[in-house]
Amino acid sequence: ATVAFATGGVALRVSRNKVAGPVRLNWSEHGHARLLIVVEEGASLTLVETHIAANGLRNIGAEIILRANAQFSHIIVGRKAEGVRVETIAVKASRDARYNAHFANFGARLSRSDITVTLEGEGSEARISGASALDGEAHADVTTHVIHAVGHTQSTQLFKKAAAGRSRAVYQGRVTVKEGANGSDSRQTAKGILLGERAEIDLKPELIIFADDVKCAHGAAVGDLEAEQLFYLRARGLPEAEARNLLIRAFLEDAVLEIADEAIRAEVWRDVETALETMT
Repeated sequence: ATVAFATGGVALRVSRNKVAGPVRLNWSEHGHARLLIVVEEGASLTLVETHIAANGLRNIGAEIILRANAQFSHIIVGRKAEGVRVETIAVKASRDARYNAHFANFGARLSRSDITVTLEGEGSEARISGASALDGEAHADVTTHVIHAVGHTQSTQLFKKAAAGRSRAVYQGRVTVKEGANGSDSRQTAKGILLGERAEIDLKPELIIFADDVKCAHGAAVGDLEAEQLFYLRARGLPEAEARNLLIRAFLEDAVLEIADEAIRAEVWRDVETALETMT
């Protein structure tokens, strides 16, 4: 149903043992589109998706297939927009495949990234992270579902969200460990900072476990900036806005550091800095 109205899209296949990227894909128009990616055995790909501001509805349906020993780094940057932005991603990872995804979302009138990762082969791994800096009435929602279909698979999720004004940030993360998937290892961490009385952050990590010999943990916390830290910086001559921005940046840092490519990480930091200019 996600791509039922799609009239076009992008297909990308990386041949066996080839290294590709970074490939850049800019979504600038509204409408429906499909994205199909196949990374063959032993190949690797880095893809940067950038959602540029556009009015109306933008609906993307992505299917990603990772063969044995494939590696895929997937960075999705959603710049602030007035329209509605929806992306649904389905990933299937074979033996020893690696999927590394980062969602840098700065909000829209309605924005949602819905991702399902199925770890189908032993040794496969998913590392999913994200950072959001929101203000005004921006909305940013990421919903994840990682399925450990077989044993000896690993997943890590780390999301940091800062919300000011009347904005709303959402993280819904489900991990399912199927029966017989012994040796699975899963960790979820989600944290938020509220910077306004009308801002809202909703964090909901969830574990569903049908196996016995597993390591699974999750945690969530929402709070405000530490008053003592803010006082410390102001006492040393920093203006309040600059001190607050410094603390927010430090809060988001470990999530942004999940982006391995230094140049891409620097680009995301520039988007964060742009967002922080209007948040305080």
